[in-house]
Amino acid sequence: MRLSRKAPAPSTTAGVNLFLPLLVLLSPALITAQQPAQIPLTPKLNHVLSIDFTKSSTPVILRAFDEDARRTSTSKAPTTLSPEPQPDLFLPLTPGTWWLYRGTVQWFDPETQKAVTTEVSLTTRVEKVIEKADLTLAIITGFPSDLDWSAGEVEPKPFLLVETRRHEVFLDPVPPDVDYARLEKDTTPLDKFLAKDNLFFRWPLKKGMKFGDPAQFEREDNEYCWFVNEELTRDLTDIKGLSTQRATVFVLRFVTNPDDTEIELSPGIGILSYQYHHHGTVADTSLTLVEFHPVMTLPMRSGAKP
Repeated sequence: MRLSRKAPAPSTTAGVNLFLPLLVLLSPALITAQQPAQIPLTPKLNHVLSIDFTKSSTPVILRAFDEDARRTSTSKAPTTLSPEPQPDLFLPLTPGTWWLYRGTVQWFDPETQKAVTTEVSLTTRVEKVIEKADLTLAIITGFPSDLDWSAGEVEPKPFLLVETRRHEVFLDPVPPDVDYARLEKDTTPLDKFLAKDNLFFRWPLKKGMKFGDPAQFEREDNEYCWFVNEELTRDLTDIKGLSTQRATVFVLRFVTNPDDTEIELSPGIGILSYQYHHHGTVADTSLTLVEFHPVMTLPMRSGAKP
């Protein structure tokens, strides 16, 4: 805030002039006495949002049915600030956030030798979040692919979702021998999780972008890699828990000779739909988001606000 300056009254001008020489002599001492002491900045601890889901959560059987923040200072004195995570995420990764999907799975029954369609529901939940200087790690359970090649009854598996400050998103199944304590203490190497072949996508998304194995990018058929096939605007009024009625949606496809997967993604919300189709033996999964329940324990600065 600037202080407004007022001109002195004419009657006081002469008195003021008598003190000017004295003020000149005292100025260096006054300035020195009034100068504030330099207070060293204490770096903030990196916060870790976590819950031990391995102890608190019970298995659920699913049945039918980089930017660093800019800092400005008016002081010219050199000041060193310690880096701290600045969440800027495509997905709302906070512990307790969950998505409810409903749809169907189709599978081949060897006893009847017929294709069977079963209604299913699936809950995807953020179980644990670990903030690091250059990335955010989240343990999630109940990813839609759990239902692929099933008869509609599966146990949710843990997945590791990693988003870097360069807006790269990686998704991998969590190995059964993973040590979560070491993961939090920066003693677990993440190279295998951050391999280029495992890149799910990088945002901001645009139609025509490709992710995954770089050796497949030259294919004219856009197969064997994640390909942004379409960008559109969708009506979301049927999804419970959203405050917005329309949102930008990106359609990602991964097509191979034996099967294909299609996922609809929306910034700030996540996966809106999931489709898996096998081209031989009947094995199809079709899921649509029906409820979204974010936990706002951190200010959401994701790609879009739901």
